[in-house]
Amino acid sequence: MSFQKCFLLFIILFGILGCSANIESCLKDGSCGPAIKVASYNEVLPDDPFDPFWSNEQAPVPTSIELGPQMITNPKWPNPSTKEVSIRVAKNNDELVVMLEWKDDTRDGNFDHSSLYVDRAAVMFPVESGREPPSITMGEPGAPVNIWQWKSIGGERGQPGVKAKEALAYQTVEDLNAEGFSTLTYQRTQNVKGTALWKDNTWRLILNRTLVDNDVNDVQFKQSVLMAVAVWNGSNRELNGQKGIAGWMLLQFS
Repeated sequence: MSFQKCFLLFIILFGILGCSANIESCLKDGSCGPAIKVASYNEVLPDDPFDPFWSNEQAPVPTSIELGPQMITNPKWPNPSTKEVSIRVAKNNDELVVMLEWKDDTRDGNFDHSSLYVDRAAVMFPVESGREPPSITMGEPGAPVNIWQWKSIGGERGQPGVKAKEALAYQTVEDLNAEGFSTLTYQRTQNVKGTALWKDNTWRLILNRTLVDNDVNDVQFKQSVLMAVAVWNGSNRELNGQKGIAGWMLLQFS
């Protein structure tokens, strides 16, 4: 093999490995941010969004993320009603847990009006974390994203004053993929779990999954990864592209 071919092969391999090993460099070049520290624990992580675990001194530190308008594709949404979401992320030896918390004066689900306009939230990850991140517009051809989407679809349980454990049963979480707008697909195997509770005009949502699984359509949490967030307010008639969004941020593993 000629020197030129060997050198080219070295550059290609270095670029691939370097990208994977230096995903956190996006903080320096401004292509992602902020960094959200992923707190590590040895014990089982709670599935109740208001468990005391989330407020004790050893709890994951919350990061406040500003949600902006969706002005990339029609229907554009210049003024989403949810302006901010607080994010906490924890892991143990087996699973990763993402906690989202945001203010919402109304609990909107298909128990009170059209099933289209319900409260929703989603997080999105590049499926291949070692590559250059795909477009924030739900990925792009050849660069898929893995989306975990939650919807509030419950009955009367879950209203103020109702025990948390009773409310948790009324949730829908979907494990999805996309490679651009209008390509959202439902995975055959659903690996993501989630629970949410609306209390004191605030939603708290937990999304969790094993760190690593055998599904090639899923993000694998072996190192720091990128994540994006979206929130829909049903009472503001938000649906599909009509949402508040935050672009790529870094879930930083220690």
